[in-house]
Parts: sequence; structure tokens; C-alpha cells
Amino acid sequence: MANMVAKLPGMAMVVRMKARKTNDLEKWEYPPKSGIWIREFLYIQTFEGNQKTYSAYQVTVPGKVYGKAYTRKRRQFPTKAKAQKWANEVVLGLKLQGEVFFKATEEERQEFAACMPKLRDKGLTLTEAVNFALERLKPKGGEKTIGEITEELIESKRIRFDREDLRPRSFKDFRNRTSKFASDFNKTPIYDLTVEELKTWLIALDVSPRTTFNYLSVISEVLKYAVQKGYLSISPVNELTDNDRKELCGSLTKEQEPCILTIEEARRLLDAARDNPDLELLGMVTLGLFCGIRVEELKRLKWEDVHDDEENPVVTISGTIAKKRRIRHVDIPENAVQWLSLCADRSGTVAKNRYITEHDKRFRKLLKLAGFGHEDENGVWKSSWDNNAMRHSFGSYHYALTGDPLETARQLGHKASDQVLFDHYRALAKKSDGEKYFAIKPAASAAKILEFAR
Repeated sequence: MANMVAKLPGMAMVVRMKARKTNDLEKWEYPPKSGIWIREFLYIQTFEGNQKTYSAYQVTVPGKVYGKAYTRKRRQFPTKAKAQKWANEVVLGLKLQGEVFFKATEEERQEFAACMPKLRDKGLTLTEAVNFALERLKPKGGEKTIGEITEELIESKRIRFDREDLRPRSFKDFRNRTSKFASDFNKTPIYDLTVEELKTWLIALDVSPRTTFNYLSVISEVLKYAVQKGYLSISPVNELTDNDRKELCGSLTKEQEPCILTIEEARRLLDAARDNPDLELLGMVTLGLFCGIRVEELKRLKWEDVHDDEENPVVTISGTIAKKRRIRHVDIPENAVQWLSLCADRSGTVAKNRYITEHDKRFRKLLKLAGFGHEDENGVWKSSWDNNAMRHSFGSYHYALTGDPLETARQLGHKASDQVLFDHYRALAKKSDGEKYFAIKPAASAAKILEFAR
């Protein structure tokens, strides 16, 4: 009789005795006629000269019982009852599997036989394939089309917009871009959208890389929302490679060179705003050109925040107005004070915008009057205006005049470390240009010019 030596956790050295051929150790088939055998083993524990004997029961399930001829399963239990319970569970499980198999239709069995070789070739199990399909084809949040999800998210943003938690331009931009996306994929189930379809759609827009990037950003938000709500398991955007993004959007890590106005163009814009007071844009243009305030900030800026009648004139951009909520105080140069003195109505906001598109319509009219555009062959007027021209002009000429990047950053509300931005500004204007720019003043004949002592 051979002995096998093992060490059980927390115990002294133990010697397991193999079963003898006599009948003193049990071995029986259980359940009867199942092909499963249970066998008793004895374990002798020796500790400080004392010995204790323990019984254990090993259950052996031959491979032929569950359909794998060359593989068997073994489990060991401390009591006979637990061993027999597990043997019963094996039989019951095999019985249930058999019932499922025999209830399957002939077509289902043929489908199984056809699919299994494909799964094996890919190293997948049937369970893995089924779970993958269920997550995507039967999402836990329910089945939704792209149109339904887009409208759901737009409505959520509309609620935020109504309570002034979302700015008008942000809401309008999101609504317009996602509505175009939804109109082209309206009835498509969200889980059917593939990364290739998304790429094809973005390329077909035939717009600039920056505009493509903006579309991709809002679509990514829609798909992320769908994942969070359980309508989708994985966003197709996650499958875009770095090369895909560069192909679609180009390299946007490097800032494009800002477009700035010439001295003559800046004066032309100011004169047009002064000569057309019904447009109510002189204050907005003045603060945009000579203080570098963003248009979206000007739409929310109130005249009460423009302190141009003080010894050191400043504009206060509060946290509720400023981009990224960073409060700042912007100096008002002397020439700007003179232009602001021509503004007759100084109530409410500096840039009147009683409804979402009002300001844009009035500003477009001003650009046409100031000559920033042309008519195409069909007689349709096309603007040549760059959306950030006033702010970039201020940044370029201010930096050229002062030579101080930190001060220009402070006035603009930029981070002082924005070196790429200032590299561009450095190349666009000379100090003499800066002196001329901040010397642009109303004609001497203009009414109501106020002189301030310096």
C-alpha cells in the first residue's frame, strides 16, 4: 500500500492513505446507474505524536457522462451528504441541458452546427457570443432610434437653457448640429450605427476640419448619453483610431494663425456702427476691438459693468459671464472711452440680443454696410468676416504695443502659459501698428466726445 503526503492549510503534516481493496472503505455509484462514482478516503493527521483520522468523499464524473470522453471531473467533500448532493446537481444539470437540446427545433440544431465551427475558429464560446449579442441587440435601457435619443437629449438641454444654466449659443449650436445628424439617421436603431457609417457621414459633410471636429464632439456627447442610459453598450466613437481622427479633423493641436483687421478695416467697422445707431452696435464693437471681450460675453455684459467714467476705466467680466467662469477686469483705453461716449442708449446689455438670432442678424447687416463681404454670381451677399476678428485684433495689437505677454493674457482672460497664442500674435503686428490701432478715435466733429484727464 502506497502513501501520499500532503499538507493541509493550518494543519500539521498529514498522510493520506489510499483505499484498500477490502470493504472497509466505501465506493458506490450515485445516483444509481448514473455513471458517477463516490469514493471514501481516510486522512491521518499526526501532531505531537497524536493521530486523528478523518474521512473525505471524492466524486468522480467520467467524461462520457457529460459528453467529453477524455476528460473527467473530480470534487472532494468532507461529508457523504455533501458529496451526494453535488452528484445529484450534476445529474440534474445534465438532464436540463438534455431537455433544452431535445426541445430545440431542427432548424435551431442546424444553426448551432453551422455556427460552432466559426466560433471555434475565432476562439469564442457560444456563451460569449450570445452575451455579446444580447447586450447590443437587446439593450437594458430599451430599443431607441438615433432620432429619439437626440430629441431626448435636446429636450434635457432645453430645460437647462430655460433656467439659464446653458448659454444660448451653446444650446443653439448643439441643437443645430445634432438635428442634422438625427435627420440623416432618424429611424436607425442606435445599436446599428457603425464607426464606418459615422466616418462616411462626417466626410460627406464636406466642411472644414474644425467644423468636422465640432460635429464629432456633439455626436460623441449623444452617443455617450446613450451608453449612460443603457440604450447602447459601446459608443462607435470609441473605435475611432488616432489616424481616423486626423483623417477627419486634421491636426488641431496647433492653433491656426489668428485673422486680424487692418487699421483701416477697424476704423471702417467703427464708423459704420456710429453712423447706424439703430443697430445699437457701437458699444459692442468698441469693447470687442479695444478690450478684446468675446462676443458671447458681450451679449451678457450689462452697461452697469462698463466703468468708463472713472479715473482708471475698466470693464468687469463677472464669473456668470466669463468663459470658464473666470472673473477679470479689463482696462478701457482712452480711444475706446471716446467711442463709448457716443453711445446714446446705455441701458440693459451692451449687445442687445432679445432672442437667439437677433444680434447675429444686426451684426451681419453692419458687416454689409462696412464692406466686409461681396455678392456672388447669383447676387447673394457673402460675408468675409472671421468670427474672432475683433478679439484677435485686440490681442495682436495690444501685444505689439506693450510687448508684455502676461499683461495681454490677463486682459484676454487667457492662461499666462498660452505660449502658442502669443507666438502667433508676435508675428502679426509691429509696435508702430499697435500705436496706430489704439489711436483710432472718432472724428473731431463727432458729438459728445468726453475728455478725461490722465
